[in-house]
This record gives sequence, structure tokens and C-alpha cells, in this order.
Amino acid sequence: MDSEILASEQRHHRRFRRIYRSALFVILAAAVFGLVVAGFKIGARTGWIVTVGLVVIALVLVGMHFWLGRRDEDALASSGPWSFGQVYSGHQQRAIWNAMGQVLTGQRMSVTRVTSTTALCERPGSFLYRKGVHLVDVRESADHPGWFVVTVFASPDLPTTITDFGRGAGINHALLAAVPGHRKPGDPELADVAS
Repeated sequence: MDSEILASEQRHHRRFRRIYRSALFVILAAAVFGLVVAGFKIGARTGWIVTVGLVVIALVLVGMHFWLGRRDEDALASSGPWSFGQVYSGHQQRAIWNAMGQVLTGQRMSVTRVTSTTALCERPGSFLYRKGVHLVDVRESADHPGWFVVTVFASPDLPTTITDFGRGAGINHALLAAVPGHRKPGDPELADVAS
């Protein structure tokens, strides 16, 4: 099935995110506890200032995570650092790769061919953004004969990444939007050709 193309990759990343985030949570909880205890040892006023400051920082981080992770209904890719998306195209495989190649060139991404249908694209880091990887897969659809299914999956270089400020999702959306004649999964036109 087309929906399972990158499922194993997603499961792999989900497992490592869970492990790294659990370890990070334990370390941060210990650091927060130490700061609060140290603040109260200095004085009650200092302890409360440290406590309130840490609560405000936590609320800002949680709010930023949810605000940046909200989904746009018109987006072709999911939000977040581990963004993924899928579209269909009736154009030939070469035309699809050429169209997405313009986006990859514009983003100054390096491309490594992994298999005959899959490419590994690395996005460079900058002062504001960390590095990341995009898996791009273009193959004949198993669910809709006569169509090609294009799947993209982004992952940041650090499994503890909470947000990438929409960079991974933005690149995935641009890649899928560049696919000539793209159709979203569930488009009635796909069902017409399959039947």
C-alpha cells in the first residue's frame, strides 16, 4: 500500500525520539529541581523568582511547540520537524524528479540516490536552523495504477528537536507542490482512474 512506503522509517524515528526525549526530560527535570532548591536555599524570594521564571519558560516552550505545530488544511505535508506528506501525479517519473530538483537546488540541498526510487536529500544548517534530512520517494502507485506516488519525510539531525520553526514542513510542502499535476490522497480523480 502507498501509505506504508516510509512507515518503517517513521517507526524508527519515533522510537529514537521517545528514547532521547525521555533522557532529556530526566536531565532537565533534575536541573530544574536543582535550580529551585538552590534558589530557596539562598532565600524565599529568590526561590520564588527562580520557580516563576522556570514556569514561564516552560509555558513559552509548550506554547511555541503547539503554535508552530498547528496544521494548515491546504498544506501538502504535516507540520513539525518530522514532517511527511504524499501526493500523486500522472506525469512521468523523470518529469517529477526534474520539478522537485528545482526546489532542492533552490534550498541548496545535496542529493544522494539511495535506491532507484528513493533519494536522501540533506539540507544545510545555518545560524538560525539546524541541519536536516529529507527522504524523497517517487514510484508507481500500488493503490492507483497509472499514477506515480510521491512521498517525502523530513527529520532533523538531533532526535531531541522539539521544533524547527517550520523549515522541514516548508521544504516538504514546496517539494510536493512542485510535483506536476499533483493530487492529494483521496482525490476523486484517483478513484476514477483506478476503477
